[in-house]
Amino acid sequence: MTRRRDALRAIPALTLLAAGCAPVARRFAGGDEEGGIGGTGIFGTVTALGSLQVNGLLVETGAGTRIETLTGGPVLPGDTVAVEAARAEGRLVARGVTAFHPVMGPIGALPDSGLSVLGTSVAVEPGVPVRAADGSVLPAAVLRPGQMVAVSGLWRGDSVVATALRLVEPASGAVLRGQLRRRGLAWQVGGTQLLFRGLMPNLPEEGFVTVRGAARPEGLVVESLEEQPLMVFSRRIDALSVEGFGAVNRGAPGFHLAGFGLPLDPTSPAVPPPGERWLLLGQRGATFRVAEGLALPADPARRAALLEGPEASALIRRWLAAA
Repeated sequence: MTRRRDALRAIPALTLLAAGCAPVARRFAGGDEEGGIGGTGIFGTVTALGSLQVNGLLVETGAGTRIETLTGGPVLPGDTVAVEAARAEGRLVARGVTAFHPVMGPIGALPDSGLSVLGTSVAVEPGVPVRAADGSVLPAAVLRPGQMVAVSGLWRGDSVVATALRLVEPASGAVLRGQLRRRGLAWQVGGTQLLFRGLMPNLPEEGFVTVRGAARPEGLVVESLEEQPLMVFSRRIDALSVEGFGAVNRGAPGFHLAGFGLPLDPTSPAVPPPGERWLLLGQRGATFRVAEGLALPADPARRAALLEGPEASALIRRWLAAA
């Protein structure tokens, strides 16, 4: 069961915008973190349908699967998703599938091989699908500054490596989902500066948050900030399969999962070098103990072939047997 605590807090003594000192809605999204047996969490890119194929795993979906997407439609290849699954007679059955968009907002500059959204740099590799709101495929040439886009992808430092782009309606609003960080007196998620209309005390520095607001040239005007200690999952997860990038901890030894702040257990048999894209398999507690790891190529076709091949299959079998 999900527990929420809503609070309105504002201190008008410090104003970062001339627009006024309206309070920011701050929420806390908890989860079934204590007690019971956790499930299997899968975070990664959809490589094929026919239920879902994510991280080399076939995950069955059915009438009882909760699917959450921007439009209410199905997830498609290239979409990044968080899957909460249960084991059933050697199969993985999805209880919930949630589309993950680290950044959604108007397109800024269009530099070579990428773009920016809300000031966060987005790397767009060859073969990344561009879709209309209804899921139909569009040519990449349709992208223009000012268009609203929802980015599927993975955090790599303060930037995002896109796996799919979807044009959305302007009314969708701007959203950031990632690790909250302080740089001097400023607060950021990725490369986007957060603009508070009132001072927000006790922000969860280095924690995973969802921030909603209004896009401005200088950043995101924060309207709500939701703390999510279970990251992209709504309940406790014991076994975890994740596609992502490693990152060096700030001000402390060790590593974490980029964009999420989940610390990697220093005793892990496999730890990804910072900045490299890996498939990570292991157990999640207070930290993520990575039992198996596989370096992933940047090219989507080569990556999908590797995840469907014998090397990934052997890693997955060992992980599932130990989970």
